[in-house]
Amino acid sequence: MREKGIKGEDKAVSHLKLKGYRIVERNYRTPFGEVDVIAERDGVMIFVEVKSRSKDRAEEAFTLSKAKRLYKSAMVYLASKGLLDHPFRFDLIAISDDELEHYENILWEDGVIG
Repeated sequence: MREKGIKGEDKAVSHLKLKGYRIVERNYRTPFGEVDVIAERDGVMIFVEVKSRSKDRAEEAFTLSKAKRLYKSAMVYLASKGLLDHPFRFDLIAISDDELEHYENILWEDGVIG
């Protein structure tokens, strides 16, 4: 199972690099969970959740509880780097049956948006 996740993350990183993103960190761990990819583009820090599924829609695996953990983990990262005033956003990359969908700016203060 973890191997599929690593392959999905590798695919997501390749996609981000092709789109001009600079990869800052991978698999950043905090007490709240892990951020799959932290990237930067145009002065914005982007916290990316990668979901890979072979049968289901990968985006359906991104739950509200996962969104809350991602947000808290991002705040830990920004605080540790002195970047709390830096612009940031949250993206989801969903990979299903070799199709990749990149959803930008998926979180707002009141939770996940669709």
